[in-house]
Amino acid sequence: MIIQNILIALVGYITTIDERYFGASMMNRPIIVGPIVGLILGNLHDGILIGAALEAMFIGIVTIGAALPPDVGVAGTIATALAIQSGSGASVAVALAMPFAVLAQGLNMLAFTLNSFTIAQGRKAIKEENLKKFQEWHFFPLILRLPAGILTFIVVQLGATATKGLVDIMPEQLMTGFSVASGLLPAVGFAMLIQGMISKKLAPYFFIGYMLTAYLKMPVIGVAVGAVLIALLVLKRNKKGLQA
Repeated sequence: MIIQNILIALVGYITTIDERYFGASMMNRPIIVGPIVGLILGNLHDGILIGAALEAMFIGIVTIGAALPPDVGVAGTIATALAIQSGSGASVAVALAMPFAVLAQGLNMLAFTLNSFTIAQGRKAIKEENLKKFQEWHFFPLILRLPAGILTFIVVQLGATATKGLVDIMPEQLMTGFSVASGLLPAVGFAMLIQGMISKKLAPYFFIGYMLTAYLKMPVIGVAVGAVLIALLVLKRNKKGLQA
């Protein structure tokens, strides 16, 4: 168990350095983290389901510029691990995710604050033309991200039993509430995403897709294929307009 928890902590640590050292490989997204954690714990099926549920919840939360949103990578890692180890499923994972996302966000703020010192030292090394020293300061932030991995290990190591015990004593009404929340929060996530991209020009296409799915019960893949065909027709029409 401890080896598994160390591996999970490593996953949580990697999610915090993904965008800075791995070129935004999406390793910090719950839909990627969930299956990996599930694979480590020998339950890939639940890992995929929980990762998808958390991704739907956090789909509108992305890092843009200097903005520092809740840490969905660490939260996804911890919530998936606790949910699988306690056997409680996606509904509890969704309920656990946001508190850990905010806690990890605080650690990120601390790391960014301390990182201002490393930037100053790196600039100083460049002025001194000391390449070796500059390289050392360049990779020093890797150490500043260690608390995220340590947090993940401590919570997963100590929290699985406590989480299972907590779930066992929860009233049925509360568990039902978690199940309802697990269905509502993904809708909030998609709403946040749509808010940033919706416009009067694009809104009709969105509602056409919604009606096809909600009322005509068309599969999502069918709607996606139809959307691609409509996009091709629109591009072809616009191209002809420019040529004219």
